[in-house]
Amino acid sequence: MDWLTKIWNTIKTSLGVSSSNTSSTSSAQKSKPLFNGKKTSPRQGEIQMSSDLSDEQIQANQARARYIQQVKNPPYKVQSGDTIGKIAQRFGVDEATLIAQNGLNSNTAKSIRLGQVLKIPNRKVIKNVHSINDIAKSMGISVDFVKRLKRMEDSANLPDNKFHNTPYRDGAGVETIGIGHALKKGEPRKLSNSQVCELCAKDLLKVEETISAMLGGQKVYDKLPQSMKEALLDMAFNKGPAILEKTPGLLYTLKVGKFEAAINKMTYNKSTVTGKEMSGLSKRRLFDISTATKMYHGKIPQSNLNTAQNVYNRGIELLRAECKASGKDFNSQLAGYNKDVQSYLGNKIKLITK
Repeated sequence: MDWLTKIWNTIKTSLGVSSSNTSSTSSAQKSKPLFNGKKTSPRQGEIQMSSDLSDEQIQANQARARYIQQVKNPPYKVQSGDTIGKIAQRFGVDEATLIAQNGLNSNTAKSIRLGQVLKIPNRKVIKNVHSINDIAKSMGISVDFVKRLKRMEDSANLPDNKFHNTPYRDGAGVETIGIGHALKKGEPRKLSNSQVCELCAKDLLKVEETISAMLGGQKVYDKLPQSMKEALLDMAFNKGPAILEKTPGLLYTLKVGKFEAAINKMTYNKSTVTGKEMSGLSKRRLFDISTATKMYHGKIPQSNLNTAQNVYNRGIELLRAECKASGKDFNSQLAGYNKDVQSYLGNKIKLITK
């Protein structure tokens, strides 16, 4: 062995490398598969649900802590006359969250036993909310969404810095105050701007808790894209969280992260009072579809655009029938309807003009 070979062997020994190791390593690298299990490709344009929270979501949750105080509740032993609803009200927690926390469902929750010990979820208390910006930060959503929600809930075209500080009647004749809050007996009938914003944050937080429970917990909800959260919040804020259960397949597609399919199910347009389809609710669903599809950054899947077109077409059919029944001028109502829809979806769907 010449002196160069001796030097090279010395270097390899110091590095822990041998000719056989080099050969086996190279062989292993060649045979090692790039993917474990079957390789699958996501549908083009589809957003995949992450198994972990994003850095943005972690930061948003940390920011929310400034606006939401967690109050720990002790376990509770069921007393005579108790119901899940009464217990939830006593501790100031969401009923659906209480049911989920104890592994119950809507049926088993009706038959809780005397002496049964229930886990009571933490009560969340809103604090430091004084403006629209604070509402957005407390909920981890965009300021733009809160402003758009306010505009739709206002019975008059109020500017962003003006609020309904006293009661008014909404389109359905319900006595309302602030940002779409249905006034309950005993509640204050005059609110400052700061109190209106705090009340809106409380309402949205309550809606979020119910949606989270329906999806199987806060962790599942947190993994949803922000635009999807905003669309769900609007649906539930508008018609109550039950609308998510009344929309076949919506909760399932959300749980498994099939967001394109979930958006195609955002079509429920029936009144909770009469059970009839309404043009106004069709328009509200178009707002929800446009909100949810923001996750695609302008490249909206064709199936979602097809769904939006169908919802719009049905809305115009209903509007035409409603105008005929009420004696209102269809053309003027159509112009206003189209203006709103265009503000949601731009030129992405074909508008009916007569």
